[in-house]
Amino acid sequence: MAIGPFRSERRPRLHALGEARQVERRVFVNAPPRAVWAALHEPSNLAALFPELQLGPAEPAWPAAAARRSCRARLGLLRDAAIAESLEARPQATFRLRVAGGAFRSEWRWRLEARAGGTLVVHDAVLEPGDRITEWLIRLGRDSLGERVEAHLRALKDVAESAWAADVDVIRRSRLA
Repeated sequence: MAIGPFRSERRPRLHALGEARQVERRVFVNAPPRAVWAALHEPSNLAALFPELQLGPAEPAWPAAAARRSCRARLGLLRDAAIAESLEARPQATFRLRVAGGAFRSEWRWRLEARAGGTLVVHDAVLEPGDRITEWLIRLGRDSLGERVEAHLRALKDVAESAWAADVDVIRRSRLA
């Protein structure tokens, strides 16, 4: 995975204690954008894709923009009830999610770009702890924000490529029959 600068339309606001944590990572997935999008939103994949969240039931409109769902966040040693809100959902192109708890706010974005028979996935994230204690609890955990984003991408790559390979195999079998 390549590391690149954070590219956002807007700069994250600063909280009282300093700058928000922000990262961007990229990965090439050997599957088309529609397969990556489907893998990102398949309910059975959510636990693998977002191990730090225990997502509650989704609204019927999920993942449409403004849809919300309750969750329990586990960031380092911090445990907090939170709300996950879909901020932007453009099928096969962009998905943006805000997870906000009483002690933190985080925004995650995935951009899907068709490239060379597959998909370049650019995943960026911003994490804003609400205070020094929250920042301390998050830092005491083993994973940094960058490591969490990389884990999201690894899981998405594995799930999307496996699903796509299974789909291609079914198509080949049906053509041979």
